[in-house]
Amino acid sequence: MVAANLCLQSALSDPYYLPSTMAIASLLLAWQVKDKPCLVIGAGEVALSRVVHLARANAKITIVSGPYVHPKLEEMNKEGKIHLLIRRGYKPEDLTMYESSDKLDIASHKDITEEHFALIGKAVFEEHFACVCCCIDDPELSAVVYHQCKYLRLPVNIADKPPMCDFYFGSMYTDDAVQIMISTNGKSPRLLKMIKDDISRQFAGLDLSSAVDNLGDVRLRLREVKIPGTDLDSIDKRMEWIKALTDFFTLRQWSVLELSPEAVDKIIHTYPEFPPRDYEEFKDFIKSSDEK
Repeated sequence: MVAANLCLQSALSDPYYLPSTMAIASLLLAWQVKDKPCLVIGAGEVALSRVVHLARANAKITIVSGPYVHPKLEEMNKEGKIHLLIRRGYKPEDLTMYESSDKLDIASHKDITEEHFALIGKAVFEEHFACVCCCIDDPELSAVVYHQCKYLRLPVNIADKPPMCDFYFGSMYTDDAVQIMISTNGKSPRLLKMIKDDISRQFAGLDLSSAVDNLGDVRLRLREVKIPGTDLDSIDKRMEWIKALTDFFTLRQWSVLELSPEAVDKIIHTYPEFPPRDYEEFKDFIKSSDEK
């Protein structure tokens, strides 16, 4: 227990800390699938959970259902949340169903011109599946799907088969723009739920989305008005100033503030200095901007 606490303290104080002995872990990423084709094979309870995750990420979802379609998926299809629902069993050609015969022959980055950008965009957003989720009660067919995806270099998740998963759907705590993913890498689903419930209790009563919106608005205006550059020096200056401002107040304090556009502008116009660090003085500071 002492060793675990020391590891946690080291990790919190040093973002590059690596323990001497490391458990097998996943690389947790925020994967952008907005408007990209994603394929779900199967339409039962597990498929529904996958579709809900993908729909929240605004993916363009295609389902090859098999004989059964979950009532909730039928409802989502009627609501237009599913791009295409194919009511039949899986076929190998489903993995390339949107691909055209036009292929780019690009030997190196020097061969890529602006003329290629539209074709590449078309391939990414219309033709190639960003990911494949296989959720069927057929181990043999699931194995076939997995190996076909590997051959085509498609990221794939085979339900209940961790060795056949390029990615997992971890337990999610979500509050609008705030997403927290928790994973035990398949070791303890029950403990995973307990951890998620504990996080939910800690954030109960907090409007996390308001805190995110407040600081997001300040960050955006700082980039637009004060430090618009895209060079590394400008990026570093923006990051350091926003980091310092964020640390002024607690999560709860940021969540209850109401920042009008005028208040945001007044905050960023203090750059390279800062607005008042005392919370009550800060509230008076932004309030005075709204009264003008």
